[in-house]
Order: sequence, then C-alpha cells, then structure tokens
Amino acid sequence: MSAPTVLVTGAGRGIGRATVEGFLDAGWQAVAGVRDVDAARVAFAANPNLTLVELDVCDAGAIADATATAQRVAGGALGCVVPNAGYAVMGASEDVDLDAVRRMFETNLFGNVAIVQHVLPAMREAGRGVVVCTSSIGARLANPLLGMYHASKYGMTAWAEAMRLEMLPFGVRVHVVEPGMVNTDFPAATTATGAIARGEGPYLPLLDQLRVGFRSWRERLGVGAEDVAAAIVATTLDDDTRFRIPVGPDAIQMSAARDELGDEDFHAWQMRFLGLSWDQQRPAP
Repeated sequence: MSAPTVLVTGAGRGIGRATVEGFLDAGWQAVAGVRDVDAARVAFAANPNLTLVELDVCDAGAIADATATAQRVAGGALGCVVPNAGYAVMGASEDVDLDAVRRMFETNLFGNVAIVQHVLPAMREAGRGVVVCTSSIGARLANPLLGMYHASKYGMTAWAEAMRLEMLPFGVRVHVVEPGMVNTDFPAATTATGAIARGEGPYLPLLDQLRVGFRSWRERLGVGAEDVAAAIVATTLDDDTRFRIPVGPDAIQMSAARDELGDEDFHAWQMRFLGLSWDQQRPAP
C-alpha cells in the first residue's frame, strides 16, 4: 500500500514548509503548493516523496492544476489537506484599505476554501481523510489595528466548523490548529494601510505600543514553526483529536482566559498582556 498524500498550501516558508517537512518525516508523500518553485527547490531537501507545484490560491487555474497533480500523486483521494496560505493586513478600523483587505480575504479564506472544494469530494467518496486548517489563536480574539486579519481567521474557523459537521457522516475529519505567536517571518508579510502606513494619524501611539508588546510577546512565549507543524501532523494521525488545537503556551493561556472571563474582563486582561495603555492614546486637552 502506498504512503498517504498531503497537500499543503502556502508551503514556501514558515509553518507551511515545516508542515511539509513534518509529513515527509512521518513517511507521507507531500505536495507543496508554493508561489516560487525555483526558490522551493533550494529551500527543501531533495526527497522522492516531495512534489512541488506552483500555486497561487487566488488563481483558479493554478488551483485546478495543483489539486489535480496532488490527486494524481495520491492515486485518488488525499489523506490530508492543509489550507495554510495567509498573510496579514494592518490598519485602524476607520481607515484600513478595504481593497487590500479584500485581497487578503482572497488568500486567507476564499483561496483556501477553493483548494478544499477541489479535493473534498474524492475524500468524501473514499470515506476518509483529514482537513487541518492553519488558523490562529486570533480566531478567538482580536488585537487592535489587526481587526481585518482576525476577521479572516474567524471566517476560516466558521467555515471549518460547518464543514466538520457536514463531514460527520462521511468519515472526513476537520480541525483548526490555533497557534499563538510563532517565530517566523510572518511579520514581514504584514501590510500596513491607512494613516499608520503614512506615519500619521491618531493611532500611531497605539502602533508603537503594539510593536513593543508584540516583540515582548514573541521573546517570552513564541514557538517555532516546527512546533505548529508537529501539531498539524499529530492531529492528522490522531482520530480522537478535538476540533480546536491551540499551539504554544500563549495560545493555551489566551484560550483559557477567553473561555473563563466575560468580554470586559477579557479585554482588560488582553490590554495587560500586550502592555497597552489607553491613557497614552488620548490627545492632551
């Protein structure tokens, strides 16, 4: 019997690349969806069980080609698909660039949905398979200036939860992995918009505080991409895994605080965690 096959989107770097490597180490065949195949050939060690496919999840033709290749490698239904592609848009709610937000949603949500739509029918008909969505602990809370990014992750979780219920009769499991702060180059892929991108406006003091708070958060509690990848692989292999899987001490702490506190108390806890002070935001009278 041949090894099962996984398709991972956003596999060129960070969590995606570590996830591909984790599945290869577990003896799987892995199809890595990347935007730059030449760069991926350099990044990945040569492995006969690795197939690189050019994949922009916003390109319908690329999605069709990549998923067809993955199912050809698998000889039918995939054993697992990991919708992982994503990045962040930053901006204050009052002036965040909605065109940039729409492009982000095309990647973070709609593109990943399209990938799954191409491979789910074969998994359903085979009566097996796993969908593990790379979400975020940010699907349970929202940090200021990142509301639209969090909205895309809330959206992914809502989609995954509905899909989980739809798949119950068909033997296909659906999960979301919720990392906290991960030590990758993800911050470099965050696009600032609106007044803060121009270095002006009333939210600049908040942006400065967030940068300090996020840096401290990363230094104290950040985990590696390989830790998230290990959770994704373990979730795939464990039939009893729950729907939401927080990864990292911060994600576990935030998840517990969100569950245990009311909204007002949680928001106060969140401000303390990030080191934010609203007094520093208010202009002098």
